[in-house]
Amino acid sequence: MKGRPCGVFDVRYSQDRAILRTKTHWALFILFLIFLFTIPIFLKGHLLSLGIIIGTTMIAMFGAQVMVGYTMQITLGHAGFVGFGAYVSALLTHHLGWNFFFALPMAGLGAALYGLIIGTSTVRCKGLYMVIPTISAHFIFFYLVNEVFKKWTFGSEGIQCATPVLFGFAFNTDFRYFYLVAILTVIMGLAAKNLVRTKTGRAFVAIRDNDIAAEVMGIDIYRYKLLAFAIGNFYAGIGGALWAHYVTYINTEFFPILDTVYYVAFLIVGGLGSIMGAVFAAIFWRVLGEGVNYVAPILDNIMAGTGGNIVSSMGLITFAVVTMLFLIFEPRGIAHRWELFKQSYRLHPFNY
Repeated sequence: MKGRPCGVFDVRYSQDRAILRTKTHWALFILFLIFLFTIPIFLKGHLLSLGIIIGTTMIAMFGAQVMVGYTMQITLGHAGFVGFGAYVSALLTHHLGWNFFFALPMAGLGAALYGLIIGTSTVRCKGLYMVIPTISAHFIFFYLVNEVFKKWTFGSEGIQCATPVLFGFAFNTDFRYFYLVAILTVIMGLAAKNLVRTKTGRAFVAIRDNDIAAEVMGIDIYRYKLLAFAIGNFYAGIGGALWAHYVTYINTEFFPILDTVYYVAFLIVGGLGSIMGAVFAAIFWRVLGEGVNYVAPILDNIMAGTGGNIVSSMGLITFAVVTMLFLIFEPRGIAHRWELFKQSYRLHPFNY
């Protein structure tokens, strides 16, 4: 009965499996969708662009959550897989003239295939030992783009990404692109939520909690870890492709190694092992980044240009301090606080 409002209980298996269990849940979900699809009317300019970036980051963060939060495969190559998906989509649309909506799933599959190739040896490592091979995956991606396939990727010069068009309708404004990203983010989020509630998701959690016990229970650890790696990178590729076709131009400098660190760091802030944790992580990361970009010039003016190194590193310092504070005071992240709030609300008036 945990998590149910007082007086609500299940009498059928379908009720137990449902994500939205009560009429209140459905009403709140419908209100959320109404809010999501009407907010572009009120957001203008930079705020609308920020919403699009949050959406694409959120999709990539779902993938990082599957790998890090559910199977505890600490990856420091996630930005490289995001970039790989972006380049697959860009190459298909630029050189072969593919429609974006055909190139998008191929971007996810391309990143997943790259993940399978890297993961064949990587997933045999545990914990922090995964850091080095996943970092190498990031730099292999750089080498492939800038050297091996330079003829098609144009190396460091970058490549143009076509504007998405569906039945003659071009997503060529922030207003239109927001709806595209919002719809795909909701679909990918629900898919991730359902995935972690399946037999496969339970196997991921078993491996994360105790891989030896999971193996004794008959779970093929290698296969499920490799599957998690592929699924996580599929999400990364989709997020990268959406972002690439929004900015309409990419090169390898758009996917720095530091972003990979941020994916893991802000998963801790949002909450590991929770799809809502990935949602909070993406929102917190991008909004905090905007706040830093707003405050840094003001601080630079106050210091009359004497604190150049501090101001230029303000984002890195802020992100590091925030991550450390969460590790000390709330290691289970924002999602844990959200769960505590929901439990106290659902138990009312018997919250003792």
